[in-house]
Amino acid sequence: MTKARDIADFKFENIVDTGTEGTKVAAGTTAQRGSTTGQWRYNSTTGFFEGKSATTVLTLEPTPTVTSVDDTEVDSAGGGNQTIVITGTNFTSGATASFVGSSASFDASTTTVNSATQITAIAPKASFLNAQEPYKVKVTSASGLAGTSTTGLINVDNAPTWTTNAGSLGSIVEDATGNHFTVAASDAEGDTLAYTLQSGSLGGLSLNSSSGVISGDPTDVSSDTTNSFTLRATAGSKTADRAFSYITTNKVFDGSTQALAATNAETIRTLTSATSSDDGVYWIKPTGRTAIQVYCEFNSFGGWMLFCQSDGSGSPVPTTTGASGTITTLLGGTKGKHNDADFNAITWTHCWHGMTDNDSDGTGSGSGNNTMDRHRQNFTTSGNKFTINWTSSGNSALTSGNTDNGRNQIWSYKGIGGSSGSSLTSSSRQPSSTIINNNGSTDYTINNTNSYYIGSHDGGIGGSWIHSSDGSNGNMNDGFGSDYNNVPWTSRYGYWFFK
Repeated sequence: MTKARDIADFKFENIVDTGTEGTKVAAGTTAQRGSTTGQWRYNSTTGFFEGKSATTVLTLEPTPTVTSVDDTEVDSAGGGNQTIVITGTNFTSGATASFVGSSASFDASTTTVNSATQITAIAPKASFLNAQEPYKVKVTSASGLAGTSTTGLINVDNAPTWTTNAGSLGSIVEDATGNHFTVAASDAEGDTLAYTLQSGSLGGLSLNSSSGVISGDPTDVSSDTTNSFTLRATAGSKTADRAFSYITTNKVFDGSTQALAATNAETIRTLTSATSSDDGVYWIKPTGRTAIQVYCEFNSFGGWMLFCQSDGSGSPVPTTTGASGTITTLLGGTKGKHNDADFNAITWTHCWHGMTDNDSDGTGSGSGNNTMDRHRQNFTTSGNKFTINWTSSGNSALTSGNTDNGRNQIWSYKGIGGSSGSSLTSSSRQPSSTIINNNGSTDYTINNTNSYYIGSHDGGIGGSWIHSSDGSNGNMNDGFGSDYNNVPWTSRYGYWFFK
């Protein structure tokens, strides 16, 4: 028997190894595996020890462990992929990462083993579902040995979703108050939402961070103004921004409604460029008093408000106890006057009164009973407001030095500019010829005696003072200084306007 044969036939039983370095066993690649049951070796390909059973090769492979991930929240509605770095142990080449929900799981699209302790996994964000959270993380080796995190490591946390459409929220008037708009968003996880202004300006309004209500008094504007801004909705750690706007409208007090009552007719003319075609009834707001409806006329001298009108009857002019109140129709057979206190509380600078050609035809603004008598118009020229004291029973109610009812004023038959100014034009009641007196003085100063006031006519001076104290009779002439061509107005209409 040869020595080699002797060694081959030599057998060891119940070997007990000694020393500290270890016992060397056979090593080789997977391709070099033997086929004998019971063989034990180190597989240099896998890096693990392995033994041959009767039917397979058993590997001495450590189970992977998962301890943490770098991103614990996934926005499943965010689109695209989520990259997750997994930390643990015993990660080997060929391992696969997967995510285990409450009743379903899915594998990562790609799994890259960076080292024995780190894996980078990529998966579609949409694969993570709210109903399955929290997700545990599982790592399975190439041989099929798997390890799963002991607890859920990944939750689904979507950014909030705006339910209010972007763009204009609407418009509000500059003096509006209270609640105006409400913006809203929703959160799939049911997290509490908070709203904040991210950029831009709310134009003086305030945003309720909890309810999304936008309220308050907007900043006043001189013209309609668009306010643009971006709001942010926050739920948990996620945010969503959206751009909005609203229009602050300039409140034009054009007298079209009671709420938009103007301070006077001249304001209406300035704001709207009103002309004679716009003559009619407007809302006027006396200071500190309720808005009233007033007939207004617009011409070359400005915007005028009708205070009082006579009707050409036997008792032509409204008196203290006569017809009074809102006048909504120019002349047309109706006499009336407004409350003295209302017109005294309105801002105005000039008085204009006159007579019409006749009162026998139709009631339209251009008809004869409204058309101005070109010789019988007069205006104050100083631009100073005076106190209307129409309700006085007569001249005796006004003492010397009293400045009520147009005394201490310069009056002119030509216009508010006096003899050196222009004549009235562009009135809907304009006669065919220029409105100017042909006789006597064009301008005349009424002093502060008790003989004159807009409530009566004086035979010695004539002109401005149209009716007697009891309203029973009256004349108007075509000149100052004496009674030039007096015309009784029992067949005429008379009117008093203020500008």
